[in-house]
Amino acid sequence: MGWYATFVLAFLYWLSILDRFIISLLVEPIQRDLGIDDVQFGLLHGLAFSLTFSLFGLAAGSLADRFPRRVVIWGAVSLWSLATAACGLAQHFWQLLLARVGVGAGEAGLNPAATSMLADLFPPGRLTTAMAVYAMGSTVGSGTAFLVGGLLVEALSDMEGLQLPLLGAVRAWQLVFLAIGLPGLAAALLIFTLPEPLRRSRGELATPGGYRVLLSFMARHWRFYLPVYLGFGLASMLISGGGVWYPAHMARHYGWSSAQIGLFLGTTLMGVGVAGKLLAGWFVDFLHRRGHRDAQLLWYGCCCLVAGPLALVTMASHHPWLFTAGVGAFMILLSPMAACCYAALNLVTPNELRGVGVALFSATAGIAAVSAGPVLIAWVGNAFFPGSGALGMGLAAVFAAACPLAGILLLAARRPMRALAAAGS
Repeated sequence: MGWYATFVLAFLYWLSILDRFIISLLVEPIQRDLGIDDVQFGLLHGLAFSLTFSLFGLAAGSLADRFPRRVVIWGAVSLWSLATAACGLAQHFWQLLLARVGVGAGEAGLNPAATSMLADLFPPGRLTTAMAVYAMGSTVGSGTAFLVGGLLVEALSDMEGLQLPLLGAVRAWQLVFLAIGLPGLAAALLIFTLPEPLRRSRGELATPGGYRVLLSFMARHWRFYLPVYLGFGLASMLISGGGVWYPAHMARHYGWSSAQIGLFLGTTLMGVGVAGKLLAGWFVDFLHRRGHRDAQLLWYGCCCLVAGPLALVTMASHHPWLFTAGVGAFMILLSPMAACCYAALNLVTPNELRGVGVALFSATAGIAAVSAGPVLIAWVGNAFFPGSGALGMGLAAVFAAACPLAGILLLAARRPMRALAAAGS
């Protein structure tokens, strides 16, 4: 039942990322029809989503510690599916902005409840692999957004101005949102094919502790939590920002069509993302079983150090195939972020605080990653590297600076993690 639950949760994670990132492939038609610039689009993809993702995630974490997690997940999936479909009804920038707020609010409920369930279904020596399989939904979702989204854009391009009952004339990009959002209402019911797992390893708290208790616990162990939050937050910012701007950079700088971008970028991200997560899950769990209680930070910190110079060469490249191959290698290194992060947090955070613990990280990292990432990359590119390659140089500069810093922070948290793991065992 543990692995079946993992695959169901991974599918729902896939659906959430598909709904989240499909907008990245629709930059040009949305900007054309709604009259918005790159910075506005960065805010649309970033702040509108991340702020609500963060705020509602805090509430969802508390709910996940107090109520059946299956019900929390069902409500979350239903909400973001309706909001994605609502993106397809937008006629103005502010309407699309409000719909993106709904997507962020719904998706905020998945990770706190899902990772809490997995932590109760698997022993510590298998948890990172389970988290990696769950996190594969993220990689496949982003890849599918490029792959399927590109094909949908091409297929629906001839249906521009289609008249639908009650809706009237709709544009091709609006049809994409409707086609992806509405099936999620049925997919949400899959969570009820799983039993609610017993909450194991309860500590001294008779009831869920809440954010006051969590913050007190984190303050006592800040040498672990501060660098972990900063390091994984930086990595999340890069993954999110890159996912937003890869397609636009390939279209502008290399002249690729939506179908070409979707096919090659989507296939690359899915293949290497799955490989990277499985490799990290197996290796980290192997190290953990050999006594390395800081295996998640050791593995991912080293990956970040390697990713910095790789990203600098890749993102500044004038050759599309080198760019695509480099992005693939980069994602092998960074794609296991969620698996390593959630496993590390759940292994040292008391059971009573796991929901709020993951939610608080998602809230803070969500603001830094999904909000700041797209805007920062666009700003750096336009401010310091004007021209057709502005996005590529913005990606290169931000990645080259942030990757080594993330690696140093995570490696610095290894000793505190070992001490926390020993105290909790």
